Amino acid sequence: MACPRPLGVAGGGGGNETGSVSITMVADTLPAHPSILSFTVSISALVLTSTTGATQQITLSPPLVVDLMRLQSDTVFLGTFANIPSGAYSSITAFLGIPSQITFLNDTGSTITNLNPTCPNNTVCSVTVIATGSPTATVSFTVPTTGTVGVGLDLNLSNAVSITAGSLSTVFSNTNLLTAFTLPRAGSNLASGQFDLIEDFTGVVTIGNSGVTVASAPATGRGSIIASTNANMILNADPSGTLCTTPTQGSISSCLQNNQAASMDAILKSDGTLTIQEIEPLLGTLQVQDTVEGTIISVTPPTQFQLVVTDLIPAATNSLIGSLRIGNFLTVNLTGNPTPNSFLVDTKGLPAQSFIGNFQGATDTTPLRPGQTIAVHVNTFTATTPPSSTSDTVTLRWSRFTATPVAPFTPSTFNLTGVPSFFNPTGTFLVQAFPGAPITQNVTNFDGITDASQINAANPVGVRALFIENSTNTGSPAFVAAKVRQH
Repeated sequence: MACPRPLGVAGGGGGNETGSVSITMVADTLPAHPSILSFTVSISALVLTSTTGATQQITLSPPLVVDLMRLQSDTVFLGTFANIPSGAYSSITAFLGIPSQITFLNDTGSTITNLNPTCPNNTVCSVTVIATGSPTATVSFTVPTTGTVGVGLDLNLSNAVSITAGSLSTVFSNTNLLTAFTLPRAGSNLASGQFDLIEDFTGVVTIGNSGVTVASAPATGRGSIIASTNANMILNADPSGTLCTTPTQGSISSCLQNNQAASMDAILKSDGTLTIQEIEPLLGTLQVQDTVEGTIISVTPPTQFQLVVTDLIPAATNSLIGSLRIGNFLTVNLTGNPTPNSFLVDTKGLPAQSFIGNFQGATDTTPLRPGQTIAVHVNTFTATTPPSSTSDTVTLRWSRFTATPVAPFTPSTFNLTGVPSFFNPTGTFLVQAFPGAPITQNVTNFDGITDASQINAANPVGVRALFIENSTNTGSPAFVAAKVRQH
């Protein structure tokens, strides 16, 4: 059984026959204001209620911490839970609690006054909030006597976060906060026998007989996942092109070793287990280095920028970044004389080489823009307020956001407007996608549609993409998409 961490099951059910439930989670429908960069919540338990009123509690110990902003385009795997009494069920309740941290750009036009300190207009602020509650989603599913059923949860962020009369509130007990659906999701591009796709899970690798475990940093609270190897898994090189350049098909050891940093995409199968779809080293070294990923919020040319932390991979020993958490600020100063190898792009195997020239090979902050998600190697760290660091490597990674699609729609291109305000957006942006056989090499993963030509302009889309601009901010395309989810 594949689980993000050790899990316990308790509570009443009834009957002697049992099956398993695989549960995933996404998020959509952001509030109009503020413009959220990171929002972590903790999930401590799930309660399944049968059509007879019997309940079955699933305890997540320790609680699983989820950054809801990643879930605009991606999916989090909450686990596959065994020994669930078989029969018909009518709802799932999620128990949420601390820690909860929200980092956002105040784009309301006025100061948010109920925070300490207050948050002036056009300022990025990070606050700890009380995000406790137990929203319930109504959903009909049947736990089989043998086998596994899949259920997805969908959290409506616009019903969780609001600003009224200069006051920010986060409420997780609202009605219509949580909905649910059986897996695979309607309109999914997944093949028969597949429930869901878990993408870009980052951490440190352990290779074992049962598969590959990727363990995230304890500071993130995301736990770990284990996925089996297979003959069709995609093995990609690291962003520097140093490691995993000529892997042997089906051989994980030809690409990765124990204790390396990696990013993995995994398919949740209908038996509740995970299998590797794609995996790659994140660093061009066998040794894990202090690595911070975050979304850029300001740039001070030619050598300084500030980001909001969205992921961490600390060095195994003598780590400098042990005090950082998701949602923190970090000021980064480029060290010495950066070489053209200092600015890299993680394409995850997409055929994006013709689009990345405005970033790859730079030697200063010229290609950096607010809204880009980048990973930096931390050379030195100073625990000031906000903390600061020096770095010799900047890698462009995946911005996750929701925006409004604009016609024309072709299989491989579409336009976006209403991009989050922390991008400093102006006008309409072209998005480049790569249609093809679902979940294969060199292909954008679509969710709810088969390619970009089927986008419904009446509904927003969640996108995970490389954000690349030229010197005049007129890049076309500006986004190279690895994932497009029709909401």
